[in-house]
Amino acid sequence: MNSRELLKTIHSRRSVRVYKTGKVTDEQLERILEAARWAPSGANSQPWEFIVTRDKKKMKKVREIYLNEWKQRKLEDPVHYKGLKKDYVGDVSVLVLICGDPRTMQVYLTTRQPADREKLFQASVANAVEHMMLMAASERLGTVWVSVREEVEAELRMLFGVPQPLRLLWVVPIGPARLWPRPRRRRELSAFVHWECYDPNKLRKSKEIRAWPK
Repeated sequence: MNSRELLKTIHSRRSVRVYKTGKVTDEQLERILEAARWAPSGANSQPWEFIVTRDKKKMKKVREIYLNEWKQRKLEDPVHYKGLKKDYVGDVSVLVLICGDPRTMQVYLTTRQPADREKLFQASVANAVEHMMLMAASERLGTVWVSVREEVEAELRMLFGVPQPLRLLWVVPIGPARLWPRPRRRRELSAFVHWECYDPNKLRKSKEIRAWPK
């Protein structure tokens, strides 16, 4: 793959929330996981752990867990809560739970502050997820980040036997997309690239910080 083909794959990646019946083959899944294996990580600590399931009963349970959380949050704030339902976590070929082992932070020998260690840890695991998503996109498979919030973590841990001290960070569904979303606008390079020093004229006003574009 040359640089243009790589950029084309990056452009094609989407957050897919509508899936269709179809299989992610074992060969495709292995390539997706292999891509994650080669992600960069702080001190080459490789803090990621993946739990992969094709079990439809477990996926149905995951959907129920997220639906119950949605109902509770909607009940607490029926007017302002705009969270999306995550029914798609039960409709895919593969579901991957993304875990990280925080004990790996102890090998960051040059990073002394806890907050800096945490940033490096989170970024390392996120790098692996991004590699997975780009490989999936190259296979024309959809993926999406699904956060594991406090409200759902305990049930997901129990369902998949996630031990302490591992952190359960995200859930990533993988499957053929029923609907491949159109690309959303991106900020122009000139809006956020600064040469030599920060250009204060590009600093956005607080009211301009919003989902892009709204």
